[in-house]
Amino acid sequence: MKISFKLIPIACSMVLSLAGASYLAAESKGTIDQVSGKPCAQCHRSKITGAFVHEAVAGLECTPCHNATGGNHQKNRALYGVKDKSPKLCNECHDSKEKEKSVHPAIEAEGCISCHAPHNSPLNRLLRTEAPALCFKCHDRGLLNEKETTKATGFRDGANSMHYIHAGGSNNFSCFTCHDAHASSQPHMIRPKGTNGKDAVTITYTATDKGGNCTTSCHDALGYERK
Repeated sequence: MKISFKLIPIACSMVLSLAGASYLAAESKGTIDQVSGKPCAQCHRSKITGAFVHEAVAGLECTPCHNATGGNHQKNRALYGVKDKSPKLCNECHDSKEKEKSVHPAIEAEGCISCHAPHNSPLNRLLRTEAPALCFKCHDRGLLNEKETTKATGFRDGANSMHYIHAGGSNNFSCFTCHDAHASSQPHMIRPKGTNGKDAVTITYTATDKGGNCTTSCHDALGYERK
């Protein structure tokens, strides 16, 4: 079978045209700007593309989170903003953690977008940065780097940093081995059970006035007390 190289540019052109038409067809779906008559996605393409795209915008619908009426946002960029920047908006789709015993202070102070990108991210779960670098945007890195401290962490026995013992130095335990990123039924967001399958750590924690006691699948009951 002979291939006519003269036909290749024509075939490629047809493929590109079909791909373009498919993209435009997809782009025409979703929320429409009532003033311009254009789909929001036509101008805001960067919000709907990426390795991981928020399910809320993957279908090109903006109204679950944004107002889409009330004026011309091309002239007034303050229009069509987010309906609510608190976790209440996220909780319309995601399970609320507000009633747990301990809730991540970042959620209470800044909302979910302190750790998660609202539209898309190169990282799974729409994280803004990989952990533990993400954690150290707020937390003192000294809790892992300093063997002894009186301020970097409250998790210490005397002046010995228990964070350093568990996850500093040559230890590579993730923050999430012991802590839930959102909330927990135990104090300090300590998760009752880890998430690494059969190797998941189970933890029973009790707080005291100057420290606490832990019983885990890693070790028997042990306590610590700050000086």
